[in-house]
Amino acid sequence: MARSSQVLLAVLLGVVLFVSINIISNYMFRSARLDLTATNQYTLSEGTKNILNSIEEPVRLQFFFSAEMAANFPQIRIYGDRVRDVLFEYASRSGGNLQLEIIDPKPFTEEEDQAVAEGITAIPTDTGESLYFGLVGTNAVDGREVVPYFAPEREAFLEYDLTELIFNLVRIEKPVLGILSTLPLDVGPGGMMAAMQGQSQPFLIYEQLQESFDIRMIEQDADRIDPEITALMIVHPADLPAQTRYAIDQFVLRGGRALVFVDPLSELASTTGPMGQPVGPQSQSKLQDLFDAWGVAFDPGQVVGDLGQALRVQTGADSARPFSDYVVWLGLQKDNMSETDLVSADLNLLQLASAGHLAPQEGATSRFSALMQSTPASMLYDSETVRQNLDPDALLLSFEPTPQRYTFAARVNGSFVSAFPDGPPEEEINEDSLEVPDPLTDTSAEEESEPLPAHLQESTAETSLIIFADTDLLDDRFWVQQQNFLGQRIVIPTADNGVFVINAIESLMGSNDLIGLRSRGRDDRPLEVINEIRQRAESQFLREQERLELQLQETEQRLLNLQTQGQDTQDASAALILSEEEEQEIARFQSLLLETRKELRSVQRNLRADVEDLQNRVRFVNIALMPFLVAIFALLVASARRRSRAAAAKT
Repeated sequence: MARSSQVLLAVLLGVVLFVSINIISNYMFRSARLDLTATNQYTLSEGTKNILNSIEEPVRLQFFFSAEMAANFPQIRIYGDRVRDVLFEYASRSGGNLQLEIIDPKPFTEEEDQAVAEGITAIPTDTGESLYFGLVGTNAVDGREVVPYFAPEREAFLEYDLTELIFNLVRIEKPVLGILSTLPLDVGPGGMMAAMQGQSQPFLIYEQLQESFDIRMIEQDADRIDPEITALMIVHPADLPAQTRYAIDQFVLRGGRALVFVDPLSELASTTGPMGQPVGPQSQSKLQDLFDAWGVAFDPGQVVGDLGQALRVQTGADSARPFSDYVVWLGLQKDNMSETDLVSADLNLLQLASAGHLAPQEGATSRFSALMQSTPASMLYDSETVRQNLDPDALLLSFEPTPQRYTFAARVNGSFVSAFPDGPPEEEINEDSLEVPDPLTDTSAEEESEPLPAHLQESTAETSLIIFADTDLLDDRFWVQQQNFLGQRIVIPTADNGVFVINAIESLMGSNDLIGLRSRGRDDRPLEVINEIRQRAESQFLREQERLELQLQETEQRLLNLQTQGQDTQDASAALILSEEEEQEIARFQSLLLETRKELRSVQRNLRADVEDLQNRVRFVNIALMPFLVAIFALLVASARRRSRAAAAKT
């Protein structure tokens, strides 16, 4: 009896110990996890840690999460648990300066009223009740940031979204960014016409820049750059007047830093309005005099084609082959980006359209460092040829790769000399706009403009420029998908275009904490071998298709000629009069015609044979072979353990 009591007591103690350990570990190690991802997606970055350590005044976070309601929605419940765990980890690393409050807004409670008042999105459920899943952050000076709803589609960007929210609450004031653009970034693709009709929608990159910087738009005829501007972003400088180019020149010589986007064929600028009129400026950028002063070569007449990074586009021309490689629309991969520059080191994919290339000028004193390049399977097209020929297959057929790699983006460092050695240029006057001043109303003569700062002939300090030979990467359609959820716009990046732009500006401004973190959301890892096989197959198919189609046209023409040879010219309605040899020739051509069409269909069917075979083998390895090998390994380990125990028992 005593032994039974001891056993029962031991069991009870074991149960208590087990429950205690689970409760303690659940509390103490709730945020502990092992990150086995290749890019450490679930490990806090150094940038996040630096920002958390920089908090000097208390920041309050209120996490609204309907835990009971979320139990019926596994995806939201799991994501909600992760958000809560990450927030606990943030709070534990903030030295007590990050105050976290978890609020469960149950139906018909004050907490629900609070969630609604704070701007948290109410998600309707099947029961008629609402689920809340959002975050509110406040600081000591009435700063406020809100995440109305944590969309599961943005889970990959969770750390960046949370860290940016805290960073905006910690930062006292936003740095000033000047934007000089001939493209309507601030009003959207429709330009000022759409804005006047109340239909403007700014480009997403402009909206993101507004969140991070105090933006000052600069007129295209400005003669100076505001000294409060920390960095300057220049987009598609097409036909800027001399005084504006001089203003840029002097800004850089005074140590100002600039991010410049030029383009040999800006598709954004080439769009037309409803009546066929051009919406934007001309499609080629022009900044030659400044580029000469900076030691950078850019040819606006050349577009880079790159088969190694070509984007797949839908052609719709052939049901058997609806997609084609568009060699002037590019998806730049990680292997072709600089790993030593913080701006590009963590990027995975940038998508461009009809981009140009940059190079250091001979004898330049500036330091030219490539950030993004093409693959060796590249060539240069004439920009006018690309403009007039929108057929991807036609460009692919004329593709002749060179071993040279072309630079799309570069960082240029150094001290520069002025592009205006004779001082400020005279202001350009449009004679068509001259009017006779009214002495009674015109006071411009009395209000003389402030004189320009003293002319600089060379740099007062070494500075840095980042130049990109494309503007279409700023277009929403090349890097983002947008969804509407209960009136809230959810942005899901498909490429790192926006990441690059903000990274580049923050790098020029000297702020690096968010740079490495911002690019962690995406991890694009293409199947390179499969892509190479597909490209070879398609190249062979296009050549074979071109040959067969030419043969088909020749055969049809010969057949038509033979059929019309015997027509009675005296009577248009007479039947064809053909000799036996001509009839045999017609039959032979008809047979050849059918055989050619059959061969063309066969080429189309076999186009993807190698690719599909390799894809099936990859699927087999991932789905069947690897689990089978793991199971065999587990059985071998179990068998070895049994033999070891048996051997130990015998001894």
